[in-house]
Amino acid sequence: MVDVYFVVCAAVALFIMIGIPVGFLTLHFHLDDLRGKKRGFRREWRPASKDQRRGLRALRRQQGIPIEELAATLRRLRVAVATDAHRSAAHQMGNRLAYDRVLIDACLMLDIQHRLHDDSIGFERDIERFRVEAELEGAGVIISGGGYSQAA
Repeated sequence: MVDVYFVVCAAVALFIMIGIPVGFLTLHFHLDDLRGKKRGFRREWRPASKDQRRGLRALRRQQGIPIEELAATLRRLRVAVATDAHRSAAHQMGNRLAYDRVLIDACLMLDIQHRLHDDSIGFERDIERFRVEAELEGAGVIISGGGYSQAA
């Protein structure tokens, strides 16, 4: 035979463990909903904008090196290019070619148009590097280390 005292104690324990927390959560959500309606907020799902969807698709299609690692490599190579004036011409050309290759990889990953594959040299190539750096910075890739530094 079951003792009524134990049944009542079990019911009270269940109410304390389940009923009170559920009651507080329900009250909290109802009060929060009332506050939102008073302020004019609407808690509805809003579809993402075209730019957000395009960015999400680009992140899903991302293959190879992560963009954070590319950005770190760009910052490192940018310093190397800016400080290699005392090195040999072959070393300077190697730094610039490596920097251009990483710029191209970042542009391909973020669907940014570039003309770094062209046979441009000298000033034209420097201007294209500067333009691509600005496009990447606009896309959120931080290339310039601390403050503003000169372009590669």
